[in-house]
Amino acid sequence: MRVLLRADSGKVQGTGHVMRCLTLGDELRSRGHDVHLMTTPITVRWLASLVAASGIVVHHAAVNELPIDAIAALDLDWVVVDSYRIDPEQVSRLNKLIPVLAIIDGDDRGMDASLYLDQNLGADKAKWPPKVLDRLLAGASYSLVRDAILRERRQEPWRLHGERAAIVSFMGGTDPTGASVEVAAALIAASADAELTIVAPEELHELIEALSRGRGHLTISDPTPELPALFGRADIVVSAAGTSAWDVCALGIPAVLVAVVHNQSSSISEALAEGMVLGIDASDGRSGLTEQLTSRVVTLLTNEVVRRKLSDRCLEIFDGKGKARVSAHMEERARRT
Repeated sequence: MRVLLRADSGKVQGTGHVMRCLTLGDELRSRGHDVHLMTTPITVRWLASLVAASGIVVHHAAVNELPIDAIAALDLDWVVVDSYRIDPEQVSRLNKLIPVLAIIDGDDRGMDASLYLDQNLGADKAKWPPKVLDRLLAGASYSLVRDAILRERRQEPWRLHGERAAIVSFMGGTDPTGASVEVAAALIAASADAELTIVAPEELHELIEALSRGRGHLTISDPTPELPALFGRADIVVSAAGTSAWDVCALGIPAVLVAVVHNQSSSISEALAEGMVLGIDASDGRSGLTEQLTSRVVTLLTNEVVRRKLSDRCLEIFDGKGKARVSAHMEERARRT
């Protein structure tokens, strides 16, 4: 098959759309398919380096645009569209020419696609329009987890494995709300003896350093392609409830998830209901976030029973085979046409 991935990234919309597409693209390429990426010029440095290292063929497009004529000229079997902003009518038009897999998060936006993918926890239980339900791949079994993450899985991820507990915080590839600063304040208050790694955009480093007041065992780093290794070495992760949350769950690392925007609230609700994480919904404002996060981190640091229960449940639900299942559906559809 010849597949085009269409997704954009940026300070406001973050890096998750492109990351999901790259994960699916890596699986498709491993199965012998020709995969291309169409995106705006990538200004997030770590993501640009990841795309460059992948060797994927890149085509450029204007932000949130779907250039149908240019896409049709590429002689494709599939187009994967991952965007909240691309005109759904354009997606429907393209689907009449080339099968489209639309990656969505709880809302099909009225577009007509050949397949819909909602990889979020609980998406398989949501109420969908009949036309979507008939073509829907939904829930954690279809979660697009990178091989780089799966390689970091370890035995007994719930067990504290060093002299000092290792805590990693990552509030998204661009953290447009600046939540990393408040998270850092809570972690500094809750874990005086822990090894803290705060992964945050460079423009937030000075604010985080001011909070640390010379605290030792604290590392502040930019978002990096090496994030899977950082997660893999962690005993506890604090993460925004976006794309990276499912990476953490797939590792089975005990975690506190924080919803910082409204479209993350349902993820928090489902993860809590499944007994997978400790969580905080701060999407309506972050008043009290420091106190809530401090309490939850202390619980994870001091209660092995809780850590093991959360870890086991995560690994039960996220088996890491979602990208293979999605690819198999695409291959089956291509064989029928």
